[in-house]
Amino acid sequence: MKVLHIITSLELGGAEKLLLDLIPAQKKQGIEVDLLVLDTKGEKFLEEYRKRGIKVYTLKPNNKFSLKNPFEIAKIIKENGYTIAHAHLVHAQIWTSVAKYLNKKVVYITTEHSTHNRRREKWIYKFLDKFIYKSYVKVIAISEATAKELVKWVELSVKKVEVIPNGVSLRAFIGKPKERKGNNMIMISRFHPSKDHLTVVRAMEKLPKDYMLTLVGEGETQEAVKREVLMLNLSNRVQFLGYSNSVATLLKRSDIAIQSSNFEGFGLSALEAMATGTPTVVSDIEGLADIVGDSGLLFKLGDVDDLVEKITSLENSRFYYEKSKAGIKKSLTYSIEETAKKYIDVYKEEMK
Repeated sequence: MKVLHIITSLELGGAEKLLLDLIPAQKKQGIEVDLLVLDTKGEKFLEEYRKRGIKVYTLKPNNKFSLKNPFEIAKIIKENGYTIAHAHLVHAQIWTSVAKYLNKKVVYITTEHSTHNRRREKWIYKFLDKFIYKSYVKVIAISEATAKELVKWVELSVKKVEVIPNGVSLRAFIGKPKERKGNNMIMISRFHPSKDHLTVVRAMEKLPKDYMLTLVGEGETQEAVKREVLMLNLSNRVQFLGYSNSVATLLKRSDIAIQSSNFEGFGLSALEAMATGTPTVVSDIEGLADIVGDSGLLFKLGDVDDLVEKITSLENSRFYYEKSKAGIKKSLTYSIEETAKKYIDVYKEEMK
């Protein structure tokens, strides 16, 4: 068995972070696994992938919109003898679904990483998506909520969809239950319409002035969030850190982790925070809430007052310690090794 994961880009996001841990975990379980990236502009993880011994292919066009992509994908698959082609994110899904018709001897699989995307806001894209997902023998969904929304959107047979939750590299993130030392909060998330940074910033205005917030990540909505920080005179309390490859260390040093999202397929950042023992407060939405549950705190989507209430409830030292301990316990059920095993089981089943 030889697997090629194909992804749109290596920007800061859940799918990109997942593969960074998933591919080495699959390799340790005895299969050959490599990565193909359509577009490396704006990449954040490429060097990290190479440091972990992962072979990374890039395409000559280096453009996720190029019509040459399916031909390049099919060529790499054929010349290197891959038996499984596994696509992630929309542009990789589109071009790999076309590449299938250039090389039908390979098993084509895709993973759906979100409960929502912009295409689902316009009915005309339903026809395109039906074609895309029909091309794959199996669609893996990262949560029950992701599976439910996809089946509803493209009317897929539930037999074609397999739910495999994301996993976390527990060795890197796992911590011990901790006591609260300060009021330092952190949100690790790309700046994207799927995320709700503004509610967190507006909550800062209502929190005591000794609360500090660090925002880790980059993206298209960052400037709008920065403007809100300036308008609310919070520049001395809100820090924009940009991209960081020291996520585990940052989480362990923080007192509270926030994950505020408009929609979310899974919530890998929240899971990583829980693993470090940092009490985690997240939006009460499908996908994210399913992962965190009672092990963290849920606030109503976009409700500033509810978020403030949940954050300040952690000032109770006993309650804080309980949530720290509960988060670690819950995270142990989501190991990257188990995720890798389940993916490999799907590959084997589809190759029969």
